[in-house]
Amino acid sequence: MQLFNQFYKLFIQYIGMNCIFIFIIFSTVASASQGKDSFAKANLFIQKGQYLYAVQVLDNISKNFSKSSVNYLKSQIIKANAIKAMGQHKRALSILTPLLQNIKEYAPAELAVRYYIILGKIYVSFSNQEIASKCFEKGLKIAKQSANQLLVSEVLNEMGILFYIYAEKPGFAENSIQAFEHAINYSEEVLSVTPDIHFFHGQLLVNIARASLHPKNNFETAKKLDRINQALNFILDLPDTYKKGRQLLIIANFFEQVALLDKKKSAHYLEKAFKIYNTIDDLNQLINNDRLASMVYCRMGALYERSNMLDSSITLTRKAIFAAQKISDTEQIYVAHWQLGRLYNKMGQTFLAIDQYQKSIEALTPIRQQIYHSDLMKKNVFDRSIKPVYLELAEIFFDLASTQIKPEEYEKMIRQVWTTMDKVKSAELEDIFHDECVSYQKSNYLSLDDPLDFSAVMYLIPFQKQPGMIIKLPNGFKHFRLKVYTQTFNKEIYKFRHAISQFGEIEDYAIKLYEWIISPIYNDLKKQEVKTLVVASDGAIRLLPFSLFLKYDETFLIEEFEIVTIPSLKLTRTAQTNRDTPNILLCGLTKERIIGNKIYPALPFVNKELEKIRKIVSGDIFLNADFSLSNLSKFLSQNEISIIHMATHGEFVGIPEKTFLLTEKGRLTINDLEKLIKQTPSASIDLLTLSACQTALGDERAAFGLAGVAVKAGAKCAVASLWSVDDYTSQKIITEFYQNVYINKTSKAKALQLAQIKLLEKPQYWNPAYWAAFLVIGNWY
Repeated sequence: MQLFNQFYKLFIQYIGMNCIFIFIIFSTVASASQGKDSFAKANLFIQKGQYLYAVQVLDNISKNFSKSSVNYLKSQIIKANAIKAMGQHKRALSILTPLLQNIKEYAPAELAVRYYIILGKIYVSFSNQEIASKCFEKGLKIAKQSANQLLVSEVLNEMGILFYIYAEKPGFAENSIQAFEHAINYSEEVLSVTPDIHFFHGQLLVNIARASLHPKNNFETAKKLDRINQALNFILDLPDTYKKGRQLLIIANFFEQVALLDKKKSAHYLEKAFKIYNTIDDLNQLINNDRLASMVYCRMGALYERSNMLDSSITLTRKAIFAAQKISDTEQIYVAHWQLGRLYNKMGQTFLAIDQYQKSIEALTPIRQQIYHSDLMKKNVFDRSIKPVYLELAEIFFDLASTQIKPEEYEKMIRQVWTTMDKVKSAELEDIFHDECVSYQKSNYLSLDDPLDFSAVMYLIPFQKQPGMIIKLPNGFKHFRLKVYTQTFNKEIYKFRHAISQFGEIEDYAIKLYEWIISPIYNDLKKQEVKTLVVASDGAIRLLPFSLFLKYDETFLIEEFEIVTIPSLKLTRTAQTNRDTPNILLCGLTKERIIGNKIYPALPFVNKELEKIRKIVSGDIFLNADFSLSNLSKFLSQNEISIIHMATHGEFVGIPEKTFLLTEKGRLTINDLEKLIKQTPSASIDLLTLSACQTALGDERAAFGLAGVAVKAGAKCAVASLWSVDDYTSQKIITEFYQNVYINKTSKAKALQLAQIKLLEKPQYWNPAYWAAFLVIGNWY
């Protein structure tokens, strides 16, 4: 799978390279020779990957043009493209958006098409398929009106890529093939008279071959091979250049994929892949490109690894690192060090492996944002290209801990596991919210060195074969493997989550999870008088609250322990809550809303919920028509607020643009919420309550996004629900929670525990579907 993933990445990255091709063939001519020279210079920097220098050149020349001039528009589009290539997609979008009106009025057809292509690609990187599609459709319309076949072909290529990314949607896989076929037809019409587009045509053949391999396109192996060989034969006839080498790398990967599909002929296809690598190596002896050398050595090393020829693999991977270091190619450095770490680990050279993994992470850290956006398979890039590096290193430390005799060495290894997992959780939150600053906490965050009176911090880690647990108890650390395989563990969680949504039988699932996770540490928890479990989980278990784990005597875990969810230690703020003079902003929606094909039912008990809470904590209510972004913005900028409570439907998915809370006439996104809270005089709040939200069924990233909502929004603590709960039940639990915190002065964790127990003790509400959805997230004091 690792081999497939890395090769697949090459294909997607190459697709991303067409941004360079697009802007090098601009036909629009600068009015002055200085402008011509400057555009040529900027494009040369882009070709070399020196995007910052290109931006500087473009900034200088754009000062000489009026903002409605073609040259100014051209400079800004190329600049946005360069900034996008650096991974700064929001900044690129901020450059393009103000150009729209002038593009419509003054831009020639070619320039307008380039504008819509890059704008669409940015929205693709934001996982906004709808807007990206509209951009490409506008570009296609203009391209067809201009009768420029090449422009039409380029837009169809982008549409094919978009369909491919969302190939799981009905009809999209077929649409991807059709778009590439049409693009190839248009390209062939001008191929003989425009010879400098041969590489673009080759890219189209590569793209359709890749689309043919998608499982949703049920082509016979012979059809897949036919398309792969068409691309191979065409590209082999092209001049020996870096682009040719990159395309051949992708095609070699295709043969490796076919080898995975056709086990009987696997050796044959792997041999073809190896021959292509040798061809690339021969080509590179002529052009002497260090980046290409690093990539091909890395891939050849992976093939040797697959054949268990580890010494040869290590030799080639070292050569890959050396070539990448010569040109400071950070991405290749991270990939090659990762591979070398994996190889050393397989050979039992543990400390050499640790060194290589740490070097990989060191190279990866400053370029994570670039990688998130350079790989168009946005839904999987973190899980394929980022997370495994951290998890594999964490597992090495985890296993090393078991071999340590001295307590201080054992603790050192466990702390390394914890530190590594904290890093990956921060990286994941950055990816989910498209915000590299979201995980930055200056101070007052939870630490392993903090005293844990009556508390235990638990971290469940989904290692590839068998999950692991690390736990910080009042008197020290403990770790163990769960007695279940990760694949089985995950399947049981998904079944359990589905059973909850159907109000089905849950006892067997709840007991299994208790036995796997809690039983091995139960005696330690009791012996050390632990009252609060602080849970930082990863993987599928994030879909379930620990509160519903069931003991064999039918006692739920929440009946014995207060339970808190945190995204990670360093993403949890520890500052104290204002209990003496709290002031609350209460927002709610009682009316039914219809968004697209989805109906959000009325919430008739919301008004009662808000009124009850206002009797406990003084504040203002914004209900229905008053609950709008503009009203909230004005109010929060003028008032000191310590609590924000929102009783309205909310959707949490693994994409920030599709995560929202409903107002009467619109949506409030998580980014809107963050901006609102930053408008308050203190720029932060003690508590954010979302009493009617839900996460997508089976969406682990959405569940983690919910856990990170307090971090993103700037709240010390959040109370939210993993799934939609009847609003009568919701108002019972939530009002009891406020009563416990602000009248009875309990901790937030204790307050929710008491509220949930009070409800589940009523026979008609025993099922966890009624009460277990609610979580205390973050600062639980």
